[in-house]
Amino acid sequence: MTHVANAEIGVSYKVTTLNMNNTNLKHRLRALGCIEGCQLQVHQKGLFKGPCTININGQHISIRHCDACKICLEYCHD
Repeated sequence: MTHVANAEIGVSYKVTTLNMNNTNLKHRLRALGCIEGCQLQVHQKGLFKGPCTININGQHISIRHCDACKICLEYCHD
């Protein structure tokens, strides 16, 4: 299983789970549209485990590398 931090840039993925212990961050991401079953693309990755920028429904969201490791994805066949 892959996660946002090791996903390829520009490839469409589907979110399978959000394995976060931080309920505030999990609630915030869900409010921005990052829910189980949604499609996303990794737009940019920072160097040296910097922040990742993801594209969900046309909006770009930056998240820390440690939080990106907790968003599990699967390849989307669209």
